[in-house]
Amino acid sequence: MIEVDQMIESPLISIAIPDSLFADEDTLRGKTIKAGQIARAVSIFGIERIYIYRDQSKNYDREYETAKQIFQYAETPQYLRRQLISKKSDLEYVGLLPPLKIPHHMKESKVVVGEAREAVLTLQNGELRADVGSKELATYEGKGQSGQRVTVKIISEKPIKALQIQAPEDTYWGYEVRRAPNLARFLRSAAFELVILTSRLGENILQKWPELSSRSQSAERTLLCFGSPDAGVDKMLRQDNASVRDFPKAMYLNFFPFQKVATVRLEEAVIGCLSIMNLVSRLQT
Repeated sequence: MIEVDQMIESPLISIAIPDSLFADEDTLRGKTIKAGQIARAVSIFGIERIYIYRDQSKNYDREYETAKQIFQYAETPQYLRRQLISKKSDLEYVGLLPPLKIPHHMKESKVVVGEAREAVLTLQNGELRADVGSKELATYEGKGQSGQRVTVKIISEKPIKALQIQAPEDTYWGYEVRRAPNLARFLRSAAFELVILTSRLGENILQKWPELSSRSQSAERTLLCFGSPDAGVDKMLRQDNASVRDFPKAMYLNFFPFQKVATVRLEEAVIGCLSIMNLVSRLQT
């Protein structure tokens, strides 16, 4: 029986998706919407990193660049986008992206002493200043160079002063986007206590629930791996001359054992699996 009042802290979770994630999208508009749905899902559940691994069936480097740019644009606070992100053709439809509304996406230009903010550094009269989204640049105490994004703490309002800090550990501060090699190579080198390979061919999650609960709660870092619209993780591994059996410590799970559709789309799989992990990693059984 699940005890709802026995809440525990969730481990850090990352996801791995292939660079062929747009295989079922023919237009940039469709790709943008799909990336936005994934960005929104990982933000809802506080995902640490999005790894984009290589699908070796063909060269998807161009699709990777598109995905990376859209993911990074979505994660960047609105008031910093103009300074940090140049106009690119891949960003033509970013107006369709849903707002993430995560803690560092602040709308108000008024700063408050003690709050943490993202800032971009700029050189003014030979001195580094910080653009914190206010009408005036802040005096900056810290290191860096012009054009760099940093996390700061507001230590004065009049005049505005900002002190460089590490991202708050007790607050979700967005996700990173990282390139990964092919799935087999990535799994062999990645340092995660728990790796979950998601697939409709995997074991029924209900039958593995006790093990998943125990392992997810003891793991400091967890990785969920997803296949492409055209190939599941098992096929991805075969392309790398590997198989699921080569990773005996990984859990091979079907998160949708009673699905009534032929396939679960990647963006649906991400939010569905993360919804389940949000519970299993926190609730003691």
